[in-house]
Amino acid sequence: MAKQSSTVFFASAVPARLDRELTLPAKFRRLLAALPIQECVRGKTVAIKMHLGGALGYTTIHPLFVKLLVDHIRSGKPRDVFVTDGSVAGASDRGYARQTVGAELRPAFTGDGKDVRRKRTGWPPLPSVLVSRLVTDADVLINLSHVKGHGDCGFGGACKNLAMGCIPGESRGRLHALEGDLTWDRARCIHCGKCIEECPVGANKFDEQGEYRIFWHHCKLCRHCMLICPTGAIRIEKHDFDRFQEGLARVARIVVNSFRKGHVFHLNFVTQVTIFCDCWGMTTPSLVPDVGIFGSEDIVAADHASLRSIKVKNLIPGSLTPPFRLGKGRHLFEKLHGRDPFAQVRSLEKLGAGSTAYRVVKVR
Repeated sequence: MAKQSSTVFFASAVPARLDRELTLPAKFRRLLAALPIQECVRGKTVAIKMHLGGALGYTTIHPLFVKLLVDHIRSGKPRDVFVTDGSVAGASDRGYARQTVGAELRPAFTGDGKDVRRKRTGWPPLPSVLVSRLVTDADVLINLSHVKGHGDCGFGGACKNLAMGCIPGESRGRLHALEGDLTWDRARCIHCGKCIEECPVGANKFDEQGEYRIFWHHCKLCRHCMLICPTGAIRIEKHDFDRFQEGLARVARIVVNSFRKGHVFHLNFVTQVTIFCDCWGMTTPSLVPDVGIFGSEDIVAADHASLRSIKVKNLIPGSLTPPFRLGKGRHLFEKLHGRDPFAQVRSLEKLGAGSTAYRVVKVR
């Protein structure tokens, strides 16, 4: 049976000439108009799921684009529209506020235990996950994603924005645990404390005897401690990359399937593409020149087209932060992280969440 063809709209970051209407924000307006967003939002609640970054990171999607998106949605006369992430604390430090984006910012998780519902995956390695009620109770979902590299899964895009961003820490921990458990090597450790500083949930410490301890109830196995360690004292026991990718795909599909067909839209920003995820709260140089924005109703097509647009030959000289260097692999992210970023796409397609048979329509 032939694959069903999807459409991916593409707005290039490169203007044909010096004309305001040919710049990326103007093209983004036309890309939004090409998607049937306004037709389906009338009288409905619309959730815009994005990553709001943290600390000293500044390469999340610029508030101007969020405002343009909100304005476009409001023109369709929705009942309500809001921007959400796991937490919205500190978002105003990076320019995200009602005054700048035109919509209220609401945390996906409040910690009261009533803000999630359990969803079954039908998959033994991860039988169920908790999913944000705020997100899945909306009528329409806009999956607004910043594409970048990622140490665990090769890259973060539309799939990861939903798979990790719509579940709380407890489920994130179990999802990350599909990769393997963390171990500590006392002989290698120099007790510099970087692992403690970089833990986003305060799940680790050194006890009075100098032993490294992890509070597993809080740990979400993001591996920030392992990746920041200068001596390799913290390691992961096994590397089951494929199982982790399938876990991401299954959770993302659960989120998408919580909505009626035609009520989920994926917008991927391939701009300021960095080595690591925005959750690090820091920004490193862009690896490649800004590519543009991809928009589709098909999550597989959106991520696949985004990945194909990032090419090794376009690597900006001097953009690799030490100790990173290009290794083996075909894709730029694979050469940097040793993981095939297309694994998420393959898993999603295998699960019937979308198709790699698509056509790209360039927005003029």
